[in-house]
Amino acid sequence: MSALFPRRRRRPVLSPSVVELDGPFRHEMVHTRGLRLHAAVAGDPGDPLVVLLHDTFGGWFEFRRVIAPLAARGFRVAAVDARGYGLSDKPPSTSGDDLRIAAGDIAGLIRALGHDRAVVVGAGTGGTVAWALAAYYPTLVAGLVSVSAAHPVDLRRAVVTRPWLHASTLAHPLLPLLGAAAYRRHLIASTTPDFRRTPAFREELELRQRAAQIGHTRPAVLRTSRLLMASSRWVDAPVAAPTLLIQPLQSVRRHLARRSLTRVDAPLSVRHVPGSRNLPHLENPQGFTEVVEHFAGTLDL
Repeated sequence: MSALFPRRRRRPVLSPSVVELDGPFRHEMVHTRGLRLHAAVAGDPGDPLVVLLHDTFGGWFEFRRVIAPLAARGFRVAAVDARGYGLSDKPPSTSGDDLRIAAGDIAGLIRALGHDRAVVVGAGTGGTVAWALAAYYPTLVAGLVSVSAAHPVDLRRAVVTRPWLHASTLAHPLLPLLGAAAYRRHLIASTTPDFRRTPAFREELELRQRAAQIGHTRPAVLRTSRLLMASSRWVDAPVAAPTLLIQPLQSVRRHLARRSLTRVDAPLSVRHVPGSRNLPHLENPQGFTEVVEHFAGTLDL
C-alpha cells in the first residue's frame, strides 16, 4: 500500500538566519506591543522614515535592492518582517481582527524607531496593511505608497461587482495550501517575462521558498493571505494621507484606482514603473526608487 501512496517527503525546518542577508543595511530587532519585529535599516535616524511592508509570499528581503538607494536620497529606511515572518517573533495566533493587529504592529514600530510619522510603502498584502494603517492611525502616515494593492473594502466591493476580473484575488487565500509550488506560481504571476529570465528571479524564488521553511511561519502566511479583502468597520474610513498608487497597466487596476479617488481625501497620483508588473521593487529597483523619492519630495516631511 505504501508503494501505491508514497508519503510526501517533509521539507526541513530552517532557522530564521537563512534570511539574515548581508548588505548595505543593518538588522535590528524593534521591541513593540510585546513582541520583537525585525527590520533591515539604513540611513540617518534624523532623516524622514520610510517603512517598507512585504507581500504574503515575501519578506523584508524583497526590498533589499532599494533600501540603500532610498537611504542615499535622504531617508531612514526600514524594511520590516511582519509578525510571524523571517526574523520577527512568531507568537501563537490569537483571536481578533488580524488586519487591526497587523496595522497596530507597524504603528508601534514607527514609534519605537523614534519617529512620529512615516512614508509607508506596502506591496500586495503589505499594501493592504498600509491602507489600514493610514485609515486607523492617520497622524502616523505622512504619505501612503500602495504597490499593486488596494484598500480592502474597495477591493472587496470591486470583486462583488466584477468577479470575473478578480480571479487571482479570489484564489489568493488558497495559494498557501499549495506549499512550495505557491511561491513559484505567485512570483511568475507577479512579474514580467523578461524578469523571469534573469538570475534575480531565481534568487528571489529561492529566498521566498527558504523563508517559507522557517519554523512556525506557515500560520502567519495563511493569516496574511486572508487580509486582501478583510472586513473591518473601523477601516472603512477616508484616508487623509497623500497617496501614490504604483501599479501595472491593467484595466482592473484602473478600475480600482477610480475607487481610490473617492477613498482618499488628499492628493492621489498613479504611476507605473517601466519594465515591471506587480513587484517593481524587484523588477526595476532603480525606477521604483526614483518614483518613491519623487513622491516623498512632494510631502511635508
